[in-house]
Amino acid sequence: MNKLLNILYVLAGILAFLILVWFFAIPVSLIKSNMEDVVARSGNSNMKLSIEGLSKGLFFNINADKLDLEIDNKSALIVTEFTGRFAPGYLLDGKLAVRIKGNMADGNLNGVLQFPVNGEITIERAALDKIPYLSRFGLDVKGSAYSNITLDIEAVNIFFKVPDLNIDESATIIPLLSTFHTLQGSVSIVKNMVEVESVSLEGDKGYARLKGNILNNRMDLAIELMPDRDKLNALESMMIGKYIVSPGYYVVPIKGMVP
Repeated sequence: MNKLLNILYVLAGILAFLILVWFFAIPVSLIKSNMEDVVARSGNSNMKLSIEGLSKGLFFNINADKLDLEIDNKSALIVTEFTGRFAPGYLLDGKLAVRIKGNMADGNLNGVLQFPVNGEITIERAALDKIPYLSRFGLDVKGSAYSNITLDIEAVNIFFKVPDLNIDESATIIPLLSTFHTLQGSVSIVKNMVEVESVSLEGDKGYARLKGNILNNRMDLAIELMPDRDKLNALESMMIGKYIVSPGYYVVPIKGMVP
């Protein structure tokens, strides 16, 4: 019995020591800079994370009022009600990690950040019209996005799906774009380039595929249209006619600077 009590005293002492270290030896500024470095060093990209209102809580928890992820020095994603907690299970692999969660565009964000440069993030039900990066393209777009994001030293990889896509026809000059209602695919961010690797759209009148890249804030993209000609009206057929490459296959270029 005494041996058991001694073990419990030792464990309690270790816990008390760790809590004291947490509150007095690890400044908030160090936690903040490490979190920002994970993002800045991911893929050697031009992304930047700004954290507002960061504070420490009991049992190795952290909280923040706002996280602002910037691409090309412009706001891309905003996370509010952010919380994080130390994940001791990763120590078995020799890794320091923090489990995170928060609110992003009225959706839920959950994930793990591993220091110095790794992370896995899941986003559910994020409202497209509340994501700052998408608003830069001038589209009136709505829908709920589901996404998995991985970060490492080589790249930031984003896999996503939007099952209820809704694009206002009056807000786009790209033919047929408003007829697509499902969007899914992946993009990667490496240094100063957003690479659109595989993005497909599906709708009432056919299929489409987006490809290309955004380099130094300049778009070099194209939408490949594969419509069902029997479902097109006369105006739609006329609008896509100048982009024909072969029967049933059209390519619409999208070039220029991102606003």
